[in-house]
Amino acid sequence: MRDHLKSLLGLPDGPEGLEPLGPGSQWHLRGWCAEFSDRRTEMGYQQYCQHFTARQLLLALGTWAVLLLLFAISDYLAMGWSAPFQGLLAMRVGVALCVLALMRAVVRKPWLATQGLWTSVVELIGLASFMLVYVLRPEIAIWTYAMTLLMLIMLFVFVPNRLCCALAVSLVGALFTLAMVSQSRSLQTREFVILSLVLALPIVTGYVSAWRVQMLQRQQYALLMAARASNDQLRQEVEQRRALQEALRIQASIDPLTGLNNRREYEKLFSREMARARREGRAMSLVMLDLDHFKHINDDHGHAAGDEVLRCVAQLCRENFREVDIAGRLGGEEFVVLMPHTALREAGEVARRFLQVLSDTEIAFEGLRLRVQATAGVAELQAHEDHLETLLQRADHALYAGKQTGRNRVMLALPDGQVQHYQGGAMAPTEPGV
Repeated sequence: MRDHLKSLLGLPDGPEGLEPLGPGSQWHLRGWCAEFSDRRTEMGYQQYCQHFTARQLLLALGTWAVLLLLFAISDYLAMGWSAPFQGLLAMRVGVALCVLALMRAVVRKPWLATQGLWTSVVELIGLASFMLVYVLRPEIAIWTYAMTLLMLIMLFVFVPNRLCCALAVSLVGALFTLAMVSQSRSLQTREFVILSLVLALPIVTGYVSAWRVQMLQRQQYALLMAARASNDQLRQEVEQRRALQEALRIQASIDPLTGLNNRREYEKLFSREMARARREGRAMSLVMLDLDHFKHINDDHGHAAGDEVLRCVAQLCRENFREVDIAGRLGGEEFVVLMPHTALREAGEVARRFLQVLSDTEIAFEGLRLRVQATAGVAELQAHEDHLETLLQRADHALYAGKQTGRNRVMLALPDGQVQHYQGGAMAPTEPGV
């Protein structure tokens, strides 16, 4: 049986599948009662199927109650309004009330349908009450025997119940029948054995049928849980893979120290923005920033202080440039900002304000208050420029000129190759090309 379930689920031995289907496994099935050995697994199965079982039980109980009352008509036609009829009628009404009470309880608490206890109690009440038919209507004894056999098999195949409970109720019903028949007539040993075998036939047939059904239902449940576990594991693997892909994408496109775009990502975004600027016929400028005397910070306070300065400058870039502007780190202490829809002098003004903010910002590091300045070179995209490198070279040329003439200033790379110091509203004299 264990090997059959393992084969049905197609599960390998060992940790790669579910737990091995051994005696201690949560999926192991006890053969005689067709239930999971693990109590939590069995409770999980009962909870899973309780609503379906409750609907089936209500149907069976409703049918039982209707049949009980319908047979009262045949009793009345045969017995009239006599004392024996009234006794049978009271029995039928009493059992029907018990059945209706169980139906009401199952509607309110569907889990009672899978528990089996109260279903078995009502079945025992019904079987015990049915024994009155043997006493009060002996003339239909053959029909009563046939009805008893039918009832015994219906305990397994018609009324939803735990297999162990159905087996116990059927055995008690068979004992009731043997007792009533023996009391109504003297049975020889041979007749008693034959009657016992006849009563055992529906019990064995019903038990085997119910056992196969309940074993199959639990095997299907185990298969469903295995599939869900596999789906959950697959979903987790997909989420982990997505997270890994996102981490790799960030690693490939984002500078790890500052969180700005790296050179590779910057070139890709430049190509996109350049194509848009060409298509819309609008200006686009680039600002290159280089921190002044950054080496002194590393030498005097250590590289940790230099890293903190770079992170602070990157944060100022995010706060002071527009959302459409694309900031990146070229390497070392050099930063670059691509400004779509921005002409040369507009970009120069933005760069001038940024340098002022940077000069006024104190950078706290381990009790120190550090200040840093920068020089900016600004270049506007020209019609003949198709690559980022050309624009970067012109901005770098302007930046170098600013370093040579005093630092902490904005230098504009003019289209004719000259460089101008931008000071706001007024323009400084043109610097010769280097």
